Amino acid sequence: MQAPATTKNAPPPEIAFLAEAGVDPGLLTWSGRRARYQGVGADELMIAEGLIAEDFYYRALARRLNCACLEGAASLAPGFDYRAALRANVARADPDKESFDWILSPRGKQVRDLLALPGGARGRIAVCAPKTFSALARAAGKSALADDAAFALPRAAPRLSACAPQLRWSNIAFILASFALLAGVMTAWRDLFAVAALALSAVFYGGIYVRLCAAAASPPNGAAAAPRLREADLPSYTIIAPMYREAGVAAQCVHALRALDYPAAKLDIKLVVEEDDTETFAALRDAGLAPYMEVVIAPAGAPRTKPRALNVALPLARGELLAIFDAEDRPERGQLRVAAERFAVSPPQVACLQARLAIDNGHESWLAYFFAISYAALFDVINPGLGELGLPMPLGGTSNHFRTALLRRMIGWDAWNVTEDADLGLRFARFGYEVRAIESTTYEDAPVSLSAWLGQRARWMKGWMQTLAVFLRTPRAQIRKMGWFQAFAAFCAMATLLAGPLFGPFYGLRLFYDFTSGDLLDPHDWRDVIVSGFGLSVAFFGLLAFALPNVLGMKRRGLRPSLVLLLTPAYLLLVSFAAWRALWEWTRKPFAWTKTDHAPRPAGARSYFFLNRAQPLAGTQSPSAFAGFADGD
Repeated sequence: MQAPATTKNAPPPEIAFLAEAGVDPGLLTWSGRRARYQGVGADELMIAEGLIAEDFYYRALARRLNCACLEGAASLAPGFDYRAALRANVARADPDKESFDWILSPRGKQVRDLLALPGGARGRIAVCAPKTFSALARAAGKSALADDAAFALPRAAPRLSACAPQLRWSNIAFILASFALLAGVMTAWRDLFAVAALALSAVFYGGIYVRLCAAAASPPNGAAAAPRLREADLPSYTIIAPMYREAGVAAQCVHALRALDYPAAKLDIKLVVEEDDTETFAALRDAGLAPYMEVVIAPAGAPRTKPRALNVALPLARGELLAIFDAEDRPERGQLRVAAERFAVSPPQVACLQARLAIDNGHESWLAYFFAISYAALFDVINPGLGELGLPMPLGGTSNHFRTALLRRMIGWDAWNVTEDADLGLRFARFGYEVRAIESTTYEDAPVSLSAWLGQRARWMKGWMQTLAVFLRTPRAQIRKMGWFQAFAAFCAMATLLAGPLFGPFYGLRLFYDFTSGDLLDPHDWRDVIVSGFGLSVAFFGLLAFALPNVLGMKRRGLRPSLVLLLTPAYLLLVSFAAWRALWEWTRKPFAWTKTDHAPRPAGARSYFFLNRAQPLAGTQSPSAFAGFADGD
């Protein structure tokens, strides 16, 4: 005869009643012990690890509570607030149309508290699975959700959004200044050239200074890791992966996210798909979603941008921490643990951790090779150095790890900025928060064709123009809140990203012309002496600031030198062309998002740049991830 279970080994209340539904008592006992070890509810663990189906659990809970189990649509009371409902997991039903007053989606402690109440104290309730509740809340609050995703930041802080109508004057001023500087650099009028050259030299000097300081401060690979956290101390983690026209990489994305080494019960993954993107939706349906993954449909609306999709998912996030990954990303398995452990020992003003990004297909074209070098310089050298110095860091568009509460305090992303990452990094700095870098890598593929590369690079530069225009709208406020040096570093970082590609080739051409004509080394008066001195020093230190991070990045990332490096001048001219194209697009379609198409990595493919990469894990389908959406929707 089997000995009765002791209180210590007895299944916790949130799953004990499942024995009545036919679940093996031994499995319940084991799940209870494992849940205590991980610091999660036993119901959450069993569902997340696929031991029981989510729908099965909530039907059994409804029978235990003697109440209704909601598995489809329901009418909600007038005045429904989707944000409040999602925070509390409770919604008021329409008493005139439903046989119950409240809809609950309890988990963990909420289930225990509900089971402990006398039957009469519960009132007329219905319970439902979390994904069903999420779909219900999003459907009932669809118009408000779409409006908040686009306009929450412009309404709350119009000066901080690229949507503000006043930015049109900033656009005009920026464009006029660009052409004035270009005319000054190329003119034969020495006085005008002197003014333009000195103005550009000041910007270039600032960028050179920040870039060299960051390179010098950048810690080498292999920095000491933060102390390991016990399973029970790991925070819950939300991952948002926005996907638009990504049917080709949907399965790869799901497998890469399933491969992450983190307790399943503490994961909350949102795969955001546009309302009319039926191909990606169908691909996800066939991709083998884990129980902790949920497909979120972004309501139709303008602007159709990645930050708007992120804002749609932000109110649904349940994690204490939140990470962003792109559809084509392949993060290292331990990245969430690395970020959680670094947050645990970081001061509260550290709002975001930026993981390193590395290009995995640099051998496929000369453009991809230069892309790999640029990423190595930025993410292995510049960003870690900026973090060490406590200087503002424009984020990369993926592998950002946030404290969710702080991200919500920032009102999420600016839906109208096509480089929402850079904008958010500077907004954190404006309000006294810091961004640091972590030594964990996410691998992705660079555009291989010229057209794809130009489209992506022009979008980036258009977004940097938006970000700089927003930054310059309130310069005194920026200086007051950030301090002189922080504001100076932020301005120089953004301004040099634009001034270098826009004017660098013309500036260099003018210096070369003056050198060959003899004017550069034979100044006629004191103005020529100053201009020549600045020009030569900018040329020397500019090349140093360009080359040093690239060389360090190649060494740290293990990139092999190639004869392709001889095409560096051609690459820089293409960057300049992309910058001028971005300026043109900014005047015509400032909020248009140029989509970069992605293709899946061939099975077993491995770039010769990187070795010993983790392989993604296979998964099984979780039909409830698509709760609330019919076939073909």
